[in-house]
Amino acid sequence: MTKLSERIIQIVLMCLGENFGRKFGSQFSNCHGYLRIINYSPFESMKQKEVEGLGMHTDMSCMTIVYQDAIGGLQVRSKEGTWMDINPCDDSLVVNIGDLMQAWSNGKLRSSEHRVVLKQPVNRFSLAFFWCFEDEKLVYTPDEVVGEGDLRIYKPFVCADYVKFRENSEKGKFEKVGFTVKDFAGTGD
Repeated sequence: MTKLSERIIQIVLMCLGENFGRKFGSQFSNCHGYLRIINYSPFESMKQKEVEGLGMHTDMSCMTIVYQDAIGGLQVRSKEGTWMDINPCDDSLVVNIGDLMQAWSNGKLRSSEHRVVLKQPVNRFSLAFFWCFEDEKLVYTPDEVVGEGDLRIYKPFVCADYVKFRENSEKGKFEKVGFTVKDFAGTGD
């Protein structure tokens, strides 16, 4: 999964600009990842057509790679605010940009707002690989990424400080997951 993440980040960097992969790839060389098996258990009584399994949130990572089972339930929010189903497909993975990459790219890449809804009274499983900067990494947008004449929309911050902020902003397990990197390091511009 680490090798796949490294390959994906090279492609993403190429999309940001010519030679960005070669120039900035080393900034991601110390990234680490962790794999989670996530089980969403159905509620005892599913009287509604859909039940929220995990509320709207963004991932703290640079990037998350997800494999969801055939049950589905993953939804992503469009820029217009519409929830769209990400239907599971055999042999496919979902890649989400996370908050750390949004800050590093000065907002050129958007951390995806997403959620999980349970539509059937059965367990739903997914595998998620969260690929992150090292804890001591200073997240700072390089001048070439910001662009000439543009302003930085995120203040520099240490990765571990953001993780602590998010973890301390959550009540219970997943009741409040709405805080993002913009709340932590946004300049307000």
